Amino acid sequence: MENIPILLHGAIVGLIVYQSAIVAPNVFRLLPQQESSLFLRSIFPRFFLIIIVLSLLGNLCALLYLNWSSAIICGISAVLSLVAYVLIPMTNRSRDEGDDAQFNRLHLASVIITMTILLLSISGVLL
Repeated sequence: MENIPILLHGAIVGLIVYQSAIVAPNVFRLLPQQESSLFLRSIFPRFFLIIIVLSLLGNLCALLYLNWSSAIICGISAVLSLVAYVLIPMTNRSRDEGDDAQFNRLHLASVIITMTILLLSISGVLL
């Protein structure tokens, strides 16, 4: 039970790598733009919700075993995932309205958040 936070950090790492390296590139390569947009708009909210759930579970387990570093990492990951989740409708709206500058800023923020969560989770596995 004490190692559950480490397993959850690893699950988050795997999820982010899978989504970023396999799912998204293949969606853009294989689907027309309209369909890829619909698919990604469906999958990204779930992506961040799964990270929130895994992070909160990891946080709870880490707190139960007084593993403060994992608790902090999981807490930060949960908050960052929530921020990214909240950004999704704004990002979609800016894309729909053709506001490329706003879309690029919001998308970049989402990418930075995701990479930060990835790095935090990798550090959680190694701690």
